[in-house]
Amino acid sequence: MARKKAAKENFFKFNNKQKAVKENTYVSGRRTSSYHEAVGFDYWDTGYEEVDMDYRDMNKKSWKYKESTKTFIPIRSKPEQPSVNPLDDAGLLSFMTVTWLTPLIKMANKGKLTLDNVWQHSPLDTAKPNYKRFERLWQEEVERVGMEKASLPRTIWRFTRTRMLMSLLAILIFSAGTFLLPAFLVRSLLRYTESPDTNWPLGIGLVIAIFVTEEARALCWVATWAIAYRSGIRVLGAILTLIFTKITRLRSLKDKTVGELVNLCANDGQRVFEATILFIFMFQAPVVFVLGLCYSVYLIGPASLVGCFVIVLYYPCQALISQQISQFRRKAIAITDRRVRTMNEILTCVKLIKMYAWEMPFGKAVSAVRSEERHVLEQAAYAKTASIGLSPLISLLTGVLTISVSVMTGNDLTASQAFTLLAVYYSMISAMGGLPFSFKALAESQVALQRMKSLLEMDEMNPFTTQPLDSRNTVEIRAATFAWDTIQTEGGQDAMTPAKDSGTTPGYDGKSEKIPLTQETSELKEDLVKTLFNIDLDLPKGTLLGVCGSVGSGKSSLISGILGQMRVVCGTVGLTGSVAYVAQQAWIMNASVRDNILFGEDYDQQRYEETVNICCLSHDLKVLPAGDLTEIGERGINLSGGQKQRISLARAVYSNRDVYLLDDPLSAVDAHVGQHIFTHCIMGALKDKTVLFVTHQLQYLHLCDQVVLMKDGVIAEKGEHSQLMAAGEDYARMIQGYMTSHCAEETEEEDQPGNMEENNFMRQQSKDTGQQNCQSNVGSASSVAEYEINNKTEKQDVKEDLSGNLIKQEEVESGSIGWATYCEYFRSGGGYVLSVLVLLTFVLLEGGMAFSNFWLSIWLKQGSGNTTITVGNETVISTSIRHHPDLYFYSLVYGMSVILVLVAIIVKGLAFVKFTLRASSNLHDKVFRSVFRSPMSFFDTTPTGRILNRFSKDLDEVDVRLPFQAEMFLQYGCHLLFCIILIAYTFPYFLIAILPMVGIFLYIRRISNSALRELKRLENVSRSPWFCHLTATVQGLATIHAYNKTEQTVDRFVDLLDKNSVMLFLFRCAMRWLGMRLEQVTIVLATVTALLVVITHGSISPALAGLALSSVTQMTGVFQYAVRLSSETEARFTSVERIKSYIKGLESEAPLTIKKTTPSKSWPVEGRIQFQKYNMRYREGLPLVLKDVSFSTKPSEKVGIVGRTGSGKSSLGVSLFRLVEAASGSISIDDVNISTIGLEDLRSKLSIIPQDPVLFVGTVRYNLDPFMEYSDEQIWSALERTHMSESISGLQLQLEAPVVENGDNFSVGERQLLCMARALLRHSKILMLDEATAAIDPETDNLIQTTIREAFSDCTMLTIAHRLNTVLTCDRILVMEDGEVVEFDSPSSLLADPNSTFTAMMSASSLSDQQHSI
Repeated sequence: MARKKAAKENFFKFNNKQKAVKENTYVSGRRTSSYHEAVGFDYWDTGYEEVDMDYRDMNKKSWKYKESTKTFIPIRSKPEQPSVNPLDDAGLLSFMTVTWLTPLIKMANKGKLTLDNVWQHSPLDTAKPNYKRFERLWQEEVERVGMEKASLPRTIWRFTRTRMLMSLLAILIFSAGTFLLPAFLVRSLLRYTESPDTNWPLGIGLVIAIFVTEEARALCWVATWAIAYRSGIRVLGAILTLIFTKITRLRSLKDKTVGELVNLCANDGQRVFEATILFIFMFQAPVVFVLGLCYSVYLIGPASLVGCFVIVLYYPCQALISQQISQFRRKAIAITDRRVRTMNEILTCVKLIKMYAWEMPFGKAVSAVRSEERHVLEQAAYAKTASIGLSPLISLLTGVLTISVSVMTGNDLTASQAFTLLAVYYSMISAMGGLPFSFKALAESQVALQRMKSLLEMDEMNPFTTQPLDSRNTVEIRAATFAWDTIQTEGGQDAMTPAKDSGTTPGYDGKSEKIPLTQETSELKEDLVKTLFNIDLDLPKGTLLGVCGSVGSGKSSLISGILGQMRVVCGTVGLTGSVAYVAQQAWIMNASVRDNILFGEDYDQQRYEETVNICCLSHDLKVLPAGDLTEIGERGINLSGGQKQRISLARAVYSNRDVYLLDDPLSAVDAHVGQHIFTHCIMGALKDKTVLFVTHQLQYLHLCDQVVLMKDGVIAEKGEHSQLMAAGEDYARMIQGYMTSHCAEETEEEDQPGNMEENNFMRQQSKDTGQQNCQSNVGSASSVAEYEINNKTEKQDVKEDLSGNLIKQEEVESGSIGWATYCEYFRSGGGYVLSVLVLLTFVLLEGGMAFSNFWLSIWLKQGSGNTTITVGNETVISTSIRHHPDLYFYSLVYGMSVILVLVAIIVKGLAFVKFTLRASSNLHDKVFRSVFRSPMSFFDTTPTGRILNRFSKDLDEVDVRLPFQAEMFLQYGCHLLFCIILIAYTFPYFLIAILPMVGIFLYIRRISNSALRELKRLENVSRSPWFCHLTATVQGLATIHAYNKTEQTVDRFVDLLDKNSVMLFLFRCAMRWLGMRLEQVTIVLATVTALLVVITHGSISPALAGLALSSVTQMTGVFQYAVRLSSETEARFTSVERIKSYIKGLESEAPLTIKKTTPSKSWPVEGRIQFQKYNMRYREGLPLVLKDVSFSTKPSEKVGIVGRTGSGKSSLGVSLFRLVEAASGSISIDDVNISTIGLEDLRSKLSIIPQDPVLFVGTVRYNLDPFMEYSDEQIWSALERTHMSESISGLQLQLEAPVVENGDNFSVGERQLLCMARALLRHSKILMLDEATAAIDPETDNLIQTTIREAFSDCTMLTIAHRLNTVLTCDRILVMEDGEVVEFDSPSSLLADPNSTFTAMMSASSLSDQQHSI
């Protein structure tokens, strides 16, 4: 026992220590509230999430149900230390009546409900402990039957079976009460009305029995739901965490796109949640059916079997419909995935799309996918409305057929028999009425679980590295061949699957070899694409290895292989020590600068400041509004390319790892900044580290200890720089070519070979040589947001104050859903008149149902119609309806009511489906247009995940869930209305009882609606952060793996998921709170009706009494259900409200075309650009980033634009394309003021090759010619001139070869060349190149520069460059500094002036080249 006690104490000490470390990290690191888009959330340390809730290993005597059994205590006193969630302190009565939720309901009614004061999850319901248990059960399932036969539904059953059995017990008691009420109590009361004698004790006793039975049913019903909700929320947390954890462990995502993963977690996770909740209700129907069958046969004989047979048919009909729904759902999900993926791609590449004026073509592409999706949704909607309409039809058909057959076969029928039979049938149908929900949920969850299992079956990134055989080596690769996985694109084509971090993409040069994956490498049968061949590489500790090679030679793939992102087909990889990784395209989180650099590490001020200095970030941080606590936008949208790369490098330096994998980290920075980073960071701070340095900056290679030249996926040459130069092979020719192009204007200096001692000395001493002035002259606080776009409206204005927040906090509406939202939906569906007509179809349907019962009461009240019969020798008036002379007339009218209802169901279904689908489609089109036409500032300040939330979850609500809820509400609401009418017709005094009940109802409805609305809104808002976190994680998967931050990433997801799931749980419980209280209202009404039957004994006919009792028993379940449906429908309208906020609330750009000022088709003829005193700021209230810029270009002139990072170079491009409108001044092209013409007229005449290359999912042809405007010959010519023809022709499908998401199956350099080929095809009169060759090797860069000069000789060209040699051939050079033009003249003139800024920049560059001369 002592050992157990010590073990338990140590366990808690460890967890308390871990918690303290976590808190200290947070406090010292000063996490911002915007970390991973968690806008509005304070740091939330639940305290218990670090502790595994299962203590069985520590204390064998503890019982896992100890906490749960406390709920069986009827009334529990308030504990001294309340739990974080009052549910854990609730007794049985509070649990079954949901009274524990009342304080939250009151808080919401006072308007005080916010994300900050809503209760936290119970420790038993949080995702982490449930995930651990679910993962263990899933592993046991896989070990028992294998992955192929492993079943997620079976695992979910094992996970929830105890709670499911408790739910089953509650639902069985409820079912017994459901049968007992009509079969015994209602019939006894009706027989009492048929008897001539008054028996008050019996009558009152029956009324009391009805009241008690109804109360017991209500309590058991709520208990069933309450248990199901907790089970569902635990399954949701467990399975989503399992899925997300699996994502973070994957080697590659293969054919899984970001949109599909968002859909998987958002929509499919919700469907599994629904199925877990509704599964238990499938067991209610068989119990009630068996009891009802036996009793109905006892009641009226074999004729009842007809009605029971019809009910039996209900099962296969519902199963068939559910099967159809499942099939349609599969199709719809696949199309929805495509649409969400397309939207994600559009939102990611929206800047390029706007610059190329591709809004209309991409809009048509989205409309085409949406049209296809709508067609499948329409088919599914018809199936669902048939499922909903089947319930009332079956209810009516059973009664009509049974009674008609019974009467026509000569049997008598009394009011007590008829209405008892109808009540029993209604209870049977009601029990089976949940089947559409259950079948639908199970069918959809089956599809969802299959999709989830397909993800779980994917290979994880199991570490295949071993310790190096030579202890002196940090990295050791022996005869290794590396391969990428292949995927199947939509067309069934193969494409390589690199790691999703864009910095780890392979170079696919057409020479890679496609091979089958052998059993040695994996158990799965799939294809691989060999990319690296026979790699032998030793990287001793403390070595600086330079890796160079042409575009697509395999440099980035080498890093991917070391990181484990690629498969090792043969050979071995040895790695020791921790790893830091800098991707070629920096992965930046939506967090503060400090958070991005710390990346979960403890904050050490001295180390942090040193890191900032050596990565040349000091000046950038000084000009930021909140320094290093300034928030960075999603994907680093408000940073320049160089700033993103330096932050990524600072993250690596601060992490203090053993091995550094740097993938071309200097490509996006100025020459002097690159020199500083290489000298003080790579040669200084990392002097004792092992560094693999991939670069196109060849001037640094001679300072590396070793150099590797990659060519066609193999190591062509390796050794010391001097050795490779002496060999005179490809490496020497590449260096000589580089020196020829870069130093032609300088006196050639002879390299001193073999001076490795000097190199090592320089690497050792560089840290002490003094910090050179390394300023990235960011001209103003706003110029760090060089890619932010202005939005002039006050609503969208995001003030970047001292808080440093850029991302706008998502607004949460308050109060009831406004009429404007409903009106928007009605107008989208077809207008107000059509809305009223659709509503009338529901009235017609339920009116037909009510007429059927009303007609039956009239028929039974008529009796024999005073027909006399002879009994023995006497003639008496018959009491049997069989003797009525108009028997066939009554029977015919009664039977025709079925036809009326059937027609009404068909008309209602057609009208409602058309109306709702039209509404959702129009809303989609409107919100798409509104978002797509928004200025760039909207996209810069709004995370992609938040916008995708509108197009995924919110649109799914409007497409599927809102129509389903609304149809049920309208149907049951009309049914309730007609029940009240029938009761009031029988007992006019019933209206007196209705009045106070209406008052109580309105009060309950008012206070509960505020809670339902606010909780639903908070659920919607809290969903966006984990959407964003999921998207960011997928995009940075390789970086997360390299830094071993998988666990922290999962923990962050769990926190965000818990904050969202607690809102979902409380929202569902609030609906049950409302339902329970409304049930009390209906129980009172039922009791009053039964009492009126007893009181009016002898004054009303048994037929009318039966009509009233059958109606009120139907009201018992229908009333609270209809009201709850109305609240839930209103809550679903929050999605319409959120969509409408984007439709109405977003600022729009200038018109695409203006007819009055449309320029001629030949414009611009000369390509003259003139800036006249042009001033520009990104948003109102921020400083100018361009200040009185005035210059003009000549026709077809080549202008180079240079300046330090943040000087305003890219802002010139932003202004020219009118992504931001001028604060003052103007820009003219061929004497046409561009502010007076349409945006499409302007942008379609311009072309740009951006710094970050953009490729779309599709084919190579689609990316070059998305709208089929050019011939194959023209496309191949463009590829030839960009030196990509060989790579593309080597692909199996050539121009039809697939391009995966983000173009990840091409290297960054290849993507830039493809973007250049796209610009060549477009051949605009004005072309802007924004660091277009930053990721291209110098040799290819020289060839490309020649191509550009030849292909665009008749065009005006603006070239933004950090490589000064690329602008020396320009006609004139524009020098920018602090947003102003400081120099504009020819290169020779500027270089002739020793005091010019350009000369100083060239001197710095030349000094760099001389210091690193080769």
